Amino acid sequence: MIRLRKDAEVTLFPSHAQKPADFQHWLGSLRGRFEDYLTKQGLNLTKQRETILHCLTEADQHLTAEQIYDQVKKKDASIGRATVFRTIKLLQECGLVDEIASLRGSAKFELKADRPHHDHMICVECGRILEFQSPMMEKFQDEAIRKQGFTALWHRHEIFGRCKLCQKQRS
Repeated sequence: MIRLRKDAEVTLFPSHAQKPADFQHWLGSLRGRFEDYLTKQGLNLTKQRETILHCLTEADQHLTAEQIYDQVKKKDASIGRATVFRTIKLLQECGLVDEIASLRGSAKFELKADRPHHDHMICVECGRILEFQSPMMEKFQDEAIRKQGFTALWHRHEIFGRCKLCQKQRS
């Protein structure tokens, strides 16, 4: 069931999208995965990179790079904008963060680590992003892929329209 808050930009879908009960252990696991990736790239997990990762684990909405920068700057004034942008790119490369389309021109980001595949409905009026899963849609996609002999590496499904709140305001 989707629950909308008037001020919410995103509504997380069922309970598996919620933070794990043992948040600190989970955060340590993500930190370890990121550190392993960085080590393979000849880089270190700095305090600043860790702060950026932690910001994304605590987010209850999709964030632009600028919003991430604003949030981490409050915790560590020494973090620069370039550090945030480079770290987001590293988090994407190692598979912990995904980019979501945005109508306002700036990409938004979400933590995708340990979350099942899902798709997005994006409101063209207010920019709200709703997450959803559709096993039937996945089944049809898999069937089409199989029939064409295509090898899918990944996919992204984004539906643009108007959310319930914006539809009500238009009527």
